[in-house]
Amino acid sequence: MTEAVLVMLNNYFHDLAVAFLWASSLMAHLVLRHWPGRPSERLGRILSRVAWGSLAWVLVGGAIRAWFYQEYEWLPKAGTAQIPALAVKHVLLLALTVWGLVGVVRLRRKLADRGDLDHLD
Repeated sequence: MTEAVLVMLNNYFHDLAVAFLWASSLMAHLVLRHWPGRPSERLGRILSRVAWGSLAWVLVGGAIRAWFYQEYEWLPKAGTAQIPALAVKHVLLLALTVWGLVGVVRLRRKLADRGDLDHLD
């Protein structure tokens, strides 16, 4: 029972990390689009830390989730049809993640060009 609860909590936190990664990446794009000349150093630091920290948890939590998937999440009625559905979902999420992280990297570069990168870490 303890293992099942830990897997359940991991899955919740994995989903939460995906949401934080998406939100911080989207914010980085919005900041660059609407305030291209004046992104705040503090905002850049926060978005960068949230995005990269979330990505780390998405990968770690996702590996744990994949390891236990068949035991805790596999839906027998969906059968093997869930495999291509998961593949499509992950291809779409990977594309969104790459797009989002491009925004985070661009924001860091903009701050570096302005000389604010030393304060980011």
